[in-house]
Amino acid sequence: MTEKLTPVEERFANEVALGKSQAAAYRIANPKSTKWKDGSVYVKASLMMGNAKVKQRIAEIQQMLLIRSIWSREQSVIALKEVIDAPDRKSDVVAAVRELNTMHGFHEAQKIEHSGTVTSIERRIVDVAIKAVAGGQ
Repeated sequence: MTEKLTPVEERFANEVALGKSQAAAYRIANPKSTKWKDGSVYVKASLMMGNAKVKQRIAEIQQMLLIRSIWSREQSVIALKEVIDAPDRKSDVVAAVRELNTMHGFHEAQKIEHSGTVTSIERRIVDVAIKAVAGGQ
């Protein structure tokens, strides 16, 4: 594991590893920065990303998430292509194409209703996933 990071660096590394942009990750990691100008956030995020300890931590987290990945997007596409290439029924082709289109965002917008805030739901899922990966569970 990398050298000890500050709480801001650790949170930044987690958010970047999970796919957030550097600026978005910095704003999450350092809530005071939400009041800053975009340019200031970009500079600070870039500097943090240039930190060797932070880069190493991001790589560690991404590796842990990769190991925990059971089924990748690429595997899904390959499996669906196999169904299209050798279907049992004609309807299998339609279903596989429909699923591929959904995976790639080629469908009508859907209305999803929820209660609570999305960030709190997302945060809990991410926290649980990171704890599970870090704990080897």
